[in-house]
Amino acid sequence: MVMFIRLEPMRKRSTIAVMLCVCGLAAWSAWLPDVTEQAAAELGGATGTPQINGFVFVAGRYIPPPYTVTRKGNGIFINRVQVDQPVPWQHGAAPEGGAPKAVDADGDFEVVPPAAAARDVAPAGAAADIDDLFGDLGAPAVNPEAVPSAKPEERGPAQAKRDKAVVIEGLEKLRNGYETALGRGEVFFFGPHKRVNGNYGTARAMMGVLPQALRQSHSPQDLLRRLRRGGVFFIDIAICGELYRNRTTFPLLESRLKKIEEAEALEEARRRREARRW
Repeated sequence: MVMFIRLEPMRKRSTIAVMLCVCGLAAWSAWLPDVTEQAAAELGGATGTPQINGFVFVAGRYIPPPYTVTRKGNGIFINRVQVDQPVPWQHGAAPEGGAPKAVDADGDFEVVPPAAAARDVAPAGAAADIDDLFGDLGAPAVNPEAVPSAKPEERGPAQAKRDKAVVIEGLEKLRNGYETALGRGEVFFFGPHKRVNGNYGTARAMMGVLPQALRQSHSPQDLLRRLRRGGVFFIDIAICGELYRNRTTFPLLESRLKKIEEAEALEEARRRREARRW
């Protein structure tokens, strides 16, 4: 009886912890609609190659590598967490609507404001512009004849098939874009309000400051001040709020920083050995 009394609170805490973990996973990308079964069936999917570089934050929660970028229907996933759905799927018809840019063209960082993100939800019957959907990731030029210009029910089966092929090609360009960027060591912040993408230089500077700042901060405002003092300016108060809500992940960031520093030390030692040979 005594053992039962002592174990019951532990069992309750364990159950609560599991429930919180599950709820946390569900909340990561709750701002994105679920991929419908029809979208998955119509558009298919693809699985990328795991990437050991890069940095991914979803709603302020750090996801450790390796990163596998996959596509299911019209949704883009990183390690099974949906991070992007650039083409809305409406009324069981062909995909329509616009999409905010996700990968910065000049290799620095890019912010997608809520006004641009609002294009993710297009009104029913809106005309689709495939160039707008995928042009930011270098998708090939689209034949104007292949761009949907009429309502789905007014297009013939052959045109609908061509439209779908163009959308699938664009989605794959987007998925490959994320995968390539992570392979280069870039950082991505995915959230309900904006997406921020930075190159490796930006990411490395952030990693030198963020773990300790997150450990020591007492509020989102305090975290923002510490990042500013460390020379990190591309993270704003909205992202700081998301990071602060997930501040208990700082040990993962500290572990990642330690591995980075060890790899850098080994690379520096190798360079010195090479220099002495000459």
